[in-house]
Amino acid sequence: MNRDRTPVGRQGARGRAVIGFVGVALLATVGFLATSCGRQWLHRVDSAVLGERGTDTWARVRGSEDWSGVEPLRPNQDYAWLAAAGAPVRIAHALGESDLPTANTLGAARRAYRAGLRVLEVDLVMEDGELRCQHDPGPQGDLVKDGCTFETLLTTVPGDAWILLDLKSDFEAAGEYVVNRIKGTADARRVVFQLYQPQDFSLFNRWQSKADLPGPVLTTYRVRRSVDHVALQAGRLGVAALAVPLDRLPALSVRPAGAVVLAHPVHDCTAWAEAMRRVDGVYTLSSLQCAHSFKVGSS
Repeated sequence: MNRDRTPVGRQGARGRAVIGFVGVALLATVGFLATSCGRQWLHRVDSAVLGERGTDTWARVRGSEDWSGVEPLRPNQDYAWLAAAGAPVRIAHALGESDLPTANTLGAARRAYRAGLRVLEVDLVMEDGELRCQHDPGPQGDLVKDGCTFETLLTTVPGDAWILLDLKSDFEAAGEYVVNRIKGTADARRVVFQLYQPQDFSLFNRWQSKADLPGPVLTTYRVRRSVDHVALQAGRLGVAALAVPLDRLPALSVRPAGAVVLAHPVHDCTAWAEAMRRVDGVYTLSSLQCAHSFKVGSS
């Protein structure tokens, strides 16, 4: 007699089928989460639903990022550049043309300045002994006809505008290059550093002893701890500008004491409207026209 035709046999077959289905689903889920898209999805859930508790727990387990003992900035930091950036604060992302072939070019810088932006963020990569205006290492490509270096950018951007650095190469080496170039010059007062990790603060303090640098931005796009954890530390550290990626913004429930919050990237009107409900300014495109029709805190 075929046992699978008995009630017990049929139940056993169904049980094996369920176990098999669950196993396949589990393997598929693990496989998905191992992909780049899966990790991004998991991070969005952690940010929007859990307030980055998962991110923070994993960072504490790894023990690789400690903000509690970070050396604060010197008192009385110069944040005049924030006032010059307007209200809401508008920062030209990749010199105002992020994600375009003309991003991080001299032409983009000129257009951003003509559009009224006075704080221009630029990606810089150290290659062949110079800081090049580009997001990633390697050749800039045929599409870029107006590329720049840190040197040529300094001479192109007018003296009443600030250059905000996003150093994509080794932070200490690239920072030393910048400081050695601008120390003792008027350019030092208009070059704004972004700090990414706890150890960057002691380096910046050292550089400020050499050059008259303005107050920096603490940016969280490389931070492993939760954005709330870093925001709580920002006041103690004397930072007056905290930058948060748009996809991590839902996890930010703490307003850093004495600091403005900036979101990035904000490249369209939907993102602009979303950001303006929660932050004081954005890294954006110089051509974004809807920026003129929204105010801080509008819905």
